[in-house]
Amino acid sequence: MLKLYGFAVSNYFNMVKHVLLYKGVEFDEVLTFPGMDPAYNSKSPMGKVPCIETEHGYLAESSVILNYIEAAYPARPLLPVDEWRRAKAFELMKMAELYFELPARRLFPEVLAGKAVSAEIKAEVRETIEKGCAALSLLAKPAPYIFGEAMTMADVALRYCLMTCKLATKAIYQWDVVAEVPGLRAWDEMMASADISKQLDQAMQEGMAAFLEAIKAKA
Repeated sequence: MLKLYGFAVSNYFNMVKHVLLYKGVEFDEVLTFPGMDPAYNSKSPMGKVPCIETEHGYLAESSVILNYIEAAYPARPLLPVDEWRRAKAFELMKMAELYFELPARRLFPEVLAGKAVSAEIKAEVRETIEKGCAALSLLAKPAPYIFGEAMTMADVALRYCLMTCKLATKAIYQWDVVAEVPGLRAWDEMMASADISKQLDQAMQEGMAAFLEAIKAKA
């Protein structure tokens, strides 16, 4: 049986878990915090989560894992068959990571650990996310999902990238990022209302204490 390594507070872990649950793939979870066990690097070379264990071996990097799952478990597809539409889904997924998730992570030392982030970094992050909002306004026309009536992997990836971004921007700037993109709030609420989303959000809340303890132990 497939194994999924990671922890419930990781948005990348939750992207993969959401897709597995949606597709009805059976898997076991292995609680793993990054940087805690050097032996884990034999599974995920950079020590990152998530990582999956398959009958063929281990696979790391969430975007790679998602592509593998779509190919290996084609039931309930989450990517369009048409090459152009599939490429547009990948475009949005990459944009969500580069212009929402990763910039927001630069604010995490202050948001999660109380270590001040410089005004310069805060300004750079806000500028990047503002550009991301403008780009998302051009690419995403929720109806009700990002690319029309059917949910795609782009919806899943954007949801969990935005969770990181919303947390950080609300804490640092008191900024409601979702309000910047037309139609995004209704989409965000719809995605959050799904049973799988509720299940993962609850697991995230329940796992937060263990996650914060892991951060303290590593510091």
